[in-house]
Amino acid sequence: MQRILVVIFFLAVFLHQSQAQCTTANCVEPACKCMNPSPPGGLSLANTPQLVFLAFDGAITTTNYNNYTFLLNNRINPNGCPIGMTFFIFHEYNDYSLTHSLYFKEQEISTHSMSHLTPAANWANKSVAEWTDEIGGIQEALAEFANIPVAGIRGARAPFLQSSGDATFTAMKNLGMFYDCSFPETSVNRTNPPIWPYTLDQGFQHECAIPPCPKNKYPGIWTVPMVALNRNDTVCSMADACDKPNTLDETYQYLLDNFQRHYTTSKAPFGIYLTANAWFQEADYRLQGYKKFLDTLSTKDDVYIVPIARGLDWMKNPKPLAEVGNFFSCPPLTQTSCGNYTCSYEGDASPVGPRNMKSCVTCPDVYPWTGNPLGLP
Repeated sequence: MQRILVVIFFLAVFLHQSQAQCTTANCVEPACKCMNPSPPGGLSLANTPQLVFLAFDGAITTTNYNNYTFLLNNRINPNGCPIGMTFFIFHEYNDYSLTHSLYFKEQEISTHSMSHLTPAANWANKSVAEWTDEIGGIQEALAEFANIPVAGIRGARAPFLQSSGDATFTAMKNLGMFYDCSFPETSVNRTNPPIWPYTLDQGFQHECAIPPCPKNKYPGIWTVPMVALNRNDTVCSMADACDKPNTLDETYQYLLDNFQRHYTTSKAPFGIYLTANAWFQEADYRLQGYKKFLDTLSTKDDVYIVPIARGLDWMKNPKPLAEVGNFFSCPPLTQTSCGNYTCSYEGDASPVGPRNMKSCVTCPDVYPWTGNPLGLP
């Protein structure tokens, strides 16, 4: 027992030191931020906008595209600009034409993976080269087949929230990625009040719920802790992982109660992270409850629903609430073209069996896959 207590003591000391290593002396805002529940730039809570991150995992399909556009339809922030969501895309079954459409509706397109292969545990041991193929591969595929600027693809999420720690972040650094949003935070002292996103200039600082987590420092890369939601005395970082609501009003109250915990304490960004297929398409009342929640947010003049990357841009250049409307302005995008190509592959043309793919550009010779994201012959 004494030996166990000694181990626990030294572990506690190690964790305390690793969490305490980031200070205002070695991490100067706003370019660098330590993990804490305080708004950036020394802003008071009254002068801080409440940011909301609505993010979805998976391929864009006709069905979930209709869900997303239903929620986006004519919905604006207090400055009159459209709200923004974030989509972490994987390649399998993704409709690149619809992905193009979302991007030019001013939505954020981010990376997930090319393969999204199971089992989830295999992702814990992937090398830098393998992560480069997965993250860089889907980035290339999105730029090519959805015909969107590669510079606009700035974020990453690990499949099944399972990273390989430093191997994943080394690949992200090499690819010039801006942020990651893969790591849950469930501990009470960091979810109430909730912590803000922070930079990895002084290393990873929050809970390592799904090891391995990065041990090295990655200056300039942001991490967005997936602050847990609470429902029926359980916690979950993916909203669809908690006990599912049974009615429209239960759905609405679930989201509102968790939002209030952010809004009334630290005003750290409130994230709802979902797999739409697992939530909306099983029960329409959950889609309607989600919509009712967004309707409530639209009555608040200090709440901005923005893509994750845009929220982090604001954290790097924090403006008080009175100036936030100008910061989150919405100049029109110069739209690229998008054709309507349906690509079919079988036999030697696909390494994973018969596949179809919707593309903005002429179909590649072979089905794009890890190691050959552009489908070159």
